[in-house]
Amino acid sequence: MPVILLTNKYSDKVLTVVRKELPEGFDFISLQNANKGELMQKAAAADYFLASGRVSIDRAVIESATKLKMIQRTGVGTDTIDLETLKEKKIPVYVNSGINSISVAEHTILLMLSVLRRITQVDAGVKTGKWGKNDVGIECRSLNGKTVGIIGTGNIGKTVIKMLQPFGVTVIYYDPFRLPELEEKTLNIQYCDLPDLLKRIDILSLHCPLTPQTKGIICASEIASMKQGAVIVNTARGALIDEIALIEALQSGHIRGVGLDVFSKEPLNQDNPLLGLDNVVLTPHVGGLTLETFSKMIRDAFENIKLYEEGKLILIEDKKLL
Repeated sequence: MPVILLTNKYSDKVLTVVRKELPEGFDFISLQNANKGELMQKAAAADYFLASGRVSIDRAVIESATKLKMIQRTGVGTDTIDLETLKEKKIPVYVNSGINSISVAEHTILLMLSVLRRITQVDAGVKTGKWGKNDVGIECRSLNGKTVGIIGTGNIGKTVIKMLQPFGVTVIYYDPFRLPELEEKTLNIQYCDLPDLLKRIDILSLHCPLTPQTKGIICASEIASMKQGAVIVNTARGALIDEIALIEALQSGHIRGVGLDVFSKEPLNQDNPLLGLDNVVLTPHVGGLTLETFSKMIRDAFENIKLYEEGKLILIEDKKLL
């Protein structure tokens, strides 16, 4: 019986959802501790990796997985996977393209509004008896009328753009691969190079993959070029932003606030200065996860593995990365 190894640790509550979707004829194992040592130890038993979490699937892990036929990502990011080694060994990688784009886009809008309307502070104030309606209100900002800059126009970026339209915002975007003119008109967006975009926007939202080219795409100089009082939202990958530069800009007030679902190191260290700032909204890389999207993500990932085991590769070719 082929074995599927989840390269992450899930709680019993979450594993119940996962096992419910497991196809017949497969065995399933997962990590008790999300670390490389246990991953390498269990990799030898695996015919398939269900790749999730932040434990690196590097050359050492891949070489220890002597039975490995294929890797299936639960999502789309591959920054923790050694693609060169997999290519060398002719082991394919399949991704769940677009599976959680609506969920991440919803979370992106949630973070924008939460930062602009200071929801965490307002909620905490009401719960501790601080009403302060007018004083609180004038510290909030509207989304309507703002210029929003989108970096990255893949499935998630485009979904965010569509969701933003009813709010009466102006959307400009940057992507190294510019969209066709007709699609720009349909989405009601304008292309800008990155320096121009950063100077113009009130809100910046990141939706690009983490690659050597995009790592640190927002550093101290880029932040300094933004308007005083701009807002940043990141639901993509933490390492896209220089976290030290971001913290300094938040402390100085140059950046009004941020909404972050992703971080350079996850989970956050308890001494991270972000935890002590009142102009940030933080969530634990949960943007792509709801019960509905998680169940479908796991179901589709298992279905791809089942199809691969049955030799029906043509049915999943559109999701193949390697």
